Amino acid sequence: MIFNEICEIIYNKEIAKNIFEAKLSSDKISKSTKSGQFINILPSINFENAMRRPMSISYQDSESINIIYKSIGDGTRIMKKWRKGEKIDIIGPLGNHWEINPNKELVLLGGGVGIAPILNLYNEIEDKAKTKLFIGARDKDEHFLKHDETNNIYLSTDDGSYGIKGNLFDALKKIFSIKDLQDKVMYVCGPPIMMEVVSKFALDNNIECYLALETIMACGIGICQGCTLETNNNFKVKDYSYRSKYKLVCMDGPIFNAKDVKTCLL
Repeated sequence: MIFNEICEIIYNKEIAKNIFEAKLSSDKISKSTKSGQFINILPSINFENAMRRPMSISYQDSESINIIYKSIGDGTRIMKKWRKGEKIDIIGPLGNHWEINPNKELVLLGGGVGIAPILNLYNEIEDKAKTKLFIGARDKDEHFLKHDETNNIYLSTDDGSYGIKGNLFDALKKIFSIKDLQDKVMYVCGPPIMMEVVSKFALDNNIECYLALETIMACGIGICQGCTLETNNNFKVKDYSYRSKYKLVCMDGPIFNAKDVKTCLL
């Protein structure tokens, strides 16, 4: 069930260079949210844009939800100025959620602000010993976690200023061989080009892989049709519907099996 709530800002703080975390009170959405889902936010009551801003949930308990975001547009520039006690209008939970495969070891990859749904999944997993977490950023200042290989947490930086030098895919290949990955399952969220590369690698090498796609999801409930995704299925398109060939990221996703996605470059 989808709820509309007026939430109170519990805190809103910068946790890394231009990366913010906000904790919102929530009576209903928090209790029904599963990892991988998102909310649609009205950044302020005076927001002039007709559409809300979709934000993946990075954590939830019975009374609150957290989001992690980067200040890059009009909506997020307003959000970074949120103050404790301010009231915010949100809708959620939206979309589908991650399904954890209990029979395989898990490899989680989060790049940029795509770390939010990955962190939520990571928090949900009970057996951390069988889980490898990879987080990528451009430089050390964009990281807020600790590189800790003893506990299977691997951070990478493009410039080599922290953790493993290179992008997230470079880090993955440094730790695992293709054969190692073929008996594991990967969960991925990040910039489209990163997910495109990882998805192709997984498909070419018969590795089970799931993607949390990030694109413009203006309404979040399938009305605007702005987040259409072409799939790889071979179903015949019916005369009255395109939904057997095309999906909506906001409703049919944002989580998809990599083998079903024609391209992540939406």
